[in-house]
Formats: sequence, structure tokens, C-alpha cells
Amino acid sequence: MRVFLCLMLWCFSVLFVKAQEQTKPNIILIMTDQQTADAMSNAGNKDLYTPAMDRLAANGVRFTKAYCAQPLCTPSRTAIFSGKMPYETGFVGNAPEKDGLWSDSLMVMGKILKNGGYKTGYVGKWHLPIPTTKVSQHGFDYIENTNFLDYNDAATPAYCARFLKENKNNPFLLVASFLNPHDICEWARGDALKMDVLADAPPPHLCPELPPNWDIQANEPKIVREQQKVSFRTYPTVNWTPGQWRQYRWAYNRLVEKVDVYIGMLLASLKKYGLEKNTIIIFTADHGDGYAAHRWNQKQILYEESAKIPFIVAKLGQWQPRTDEMLVCNGVDIIPTIGGFTGVKLPSYLKGVDLSKRIAEPTKQLRDTLVIETDFADNEQLMGINGRAVITKDLKYIVYNQGEIREQLFDLSKDPWEMKNLAFDKAYSKKLKGMRSYLKQWCKQNGDSFNSGW
Repeated sequence: MRVFLCLMLWCFSVLFVKAQEQTKPNIILIMTDQQTADAMSNAGNKDLYTPAMDRLAANGVRFTKAYCAQPLCTPSRTAIFSGKMPYETGFVGNAPEKDGLWSDSLMVMGKILKNGGYKTGYVGKWHLPIPTTKVSQHGFDYIENTNFLDYNDAATPAYCARFLKENKNNPFLLVASFLNPHDICEWARGDALKMDVLADAPPPHLCPELPPNWDIQANEPKIVREQQKVSFRTYPTVNWTPGQWRQYRWAYNRLVEKVDVYIGMLLASLKKYGLEKNTIIIFTADHGDGYAAHRWNQKQILYEESAKIPFIVAKLGQWQPRTDEMLVCNGVDIIPTIGGFTGVKLPSYLKGVDLSKRIAEPTKQLRDTLVIETDFADNEQLMGINGRAVITKDLKYIVYNQGEIREQLFDLSKDPWEMKNLAFDKAYSKKLKGMRSYLKQWCKQNGDSFNSGW
């Protein structure tokens, strides 16, 4: 009898522990590439329709002031998966997938969650300076559709579905990384698209209107336009007509809609395998796109359209919709937020904020000022032009390291389109000095060597 009781107690304890493990939330990180924050119908954009993204917004918190760490692929992705800013990791330009570039002291999201008892998967665009074969370093055991030459957005939902089926009884982290709307780069220069085929753009008058800030504004730093001359393939739009820019916006919107379809497929798989109730979904993009604002295609620049990204944290069927204006940096905040939801132990050096606290307590103040960066590059070749932006509730200060005009100041509460550079307005001289002083002090405290020659 005693043996039987001991056996029963042991079985109960095993089942209890297993039940406790299963209460840990699953995490899905969905990433698009080059999607500006306003390119969703839930953000009020009437020129496109994104039902999958809208569903996420309808079941979670949409952060309306979310930015990338740096508006370029590798620097931004490195920040997201390490939790450290590009100036800290040294990856400030695009970098190849090569062994030996990534320091073992820099923990990767996959390994952090794997060490915490999670099954880990990554599907889709990689663009990190770590070989996908180096599982011991990045920690993603299941890794599919990452080959740059042949990865396909349409295949990503299927590979994700297989991971969900195989791991539905275990807590998991799954990254679903889509390429589009990045294909707008190919569309702009007339090349074949990598992911999908688009019909020819309608005549300009049938395309979306140009944004109010379409033209180049007065007192813009000249280096911004000078660096566009380096590569016609990157910036084929320099001499475009208004009609061509309207067609650009049409094509971009269609690419966003295409990737939204694939996100919808992933959400359907989540429901199919009964995983909605215990899965937290984080949706974001690595960076934005000029979207024709300031006559800009591509990214790298610190204007809102390129630096601001979608950021939604959702739990389907569990959470009510709301928006939140707290400043977010997806590069440094995603790992702390995942840690907050899962209880997984995180590296002590992380400086980002845990947004799970804000979601649980909407009035909790976690950040009132944000600093992001840029380093202009022609793919992997750095151009020596770098800058920083300081963003508060109302103001945005941008400064570059070169040029006669280096500073821009915008009052986003009155000028959300960044059309008037207040650095030349005497009424704002005190605020300009305050932002300049803040950045100097911030750089000193955080070991950032940026210097504008103030």
C-alpha cells in the first residue's frame, strides 16, 4: 500500500509539473520587412485592406509610437534578436551570414528561450550575421525557408504550421519572418519581384493620393540627398514625377496586402491546432519605408515613415483592443517583453522595457524619451554618414554627423508630417538646446561614440 501511495504521489507531482509547464504562454513573433507603421487598415489607411493585421489589433494592444532601432535590415534585426542597439553590437550596416562575426557573449533570442525550456523555431527571412547552421549560437532548433536565394513568403505559413503541429504540447517560441513589402525595392527599379507578381499599376489618377509631406522641405540636411546619388539601384526615384510616386504607393499597398494573406494563413493554423488561447503574438517589422513621403523610397533615413513600424501585442479571443502611445523600440523591447510574459531568465545587460507591465497596467510609465540611430550604407559598404534621433511625447530631434545643416527639430503634435524644421525657429531655441543636451548626456551614459561636432 505504501509503495502504491508513493507511486500515486509521484504521478500526481509529475502531472502537476507538466500542467504548470503548459501554462507558460507560447510566443509567436511575426515580422514583415520594410512595412511602415501606417500601412495597415487598422491604422486608418483607406488605400489598403489588411484583415489579418486588423484581427491582431482587434485582439490586443497596438502601440502607435513604435520605432525600429535603426532603419536598415541587419542592424534592426540584430537589435531585435540580441536586445542591444546597433552601436553596441557593431552591426550598423548590412552584414553577411558568416561564422565568427557574432560574439558568443551576445545572447540570441532563440537561445535565451531555449535555455528557459521553450521549443524554438524560425521560418523565413534571416538576414542575421550568424550562419543558420550555427544552432548552438542562435538557439533555433527548427529553422526553415531561410535561404536568401530561394526563400518564399508563400512557403512560410506551411513551415510554421508544421512547427505548430509538432510542438503544440510544449511551450514554444516561433518566429515567422516575411519578406514583403520589401519587394517594393525591386518594383521601383523595374526588376522582377522576388515573392509575388503584381499587375501593372493603374494610371496615376487612379492611384493613392500623395501624402502632404511628399515634397522636400526647407532646411533639410543636404547630406540626405547627397547620399542618394551613390546608388541608382537603391534610389531610382530621385527624378520621379508625382504620378510615378502615386503608382509607387499603389504597388507598396498591394505588397502589404499580399503578406497580410500569409499572416492570415498562420493565424488559421494557430486556431486549427487549438493554440489561440495560450499564445501571445507580437507583430512588427524590421523597419519602415519612405512611402513617397519627402520623395523617399527605401529606409535608412530617420523620418517617421522609415523609422516608425507597426507594433501589436495580441492574444486572440482573450484581450480587448486598445491603442497605446507609449514610446517603443522593437529592437530593445521585444526580448524583455517576452521575458515578462514567460518568466524566462534574461541577460542582465538588457536595457529595454518590459511591455507586459504596460499591457497589464496601462498607466504605468516605462519610458518618456527614446533614442534611435542610423548609419547610411550602400548595402554592406558604410558611407560615413550617421545620425541619431531623440523622440519624446511631442518633439523629435534629428542630428547628423556631417553637413552645413545637421539638425532638425519637429513638433510632432502639431506637425506629424515633419514639414517644418523648427531648428531655425527662435521660439524653439530653448527646446532645441534641451534636446541637444539630452542626446550628449545620453551618449555619454550609454557608451555611444556618436559625435555631431556640437
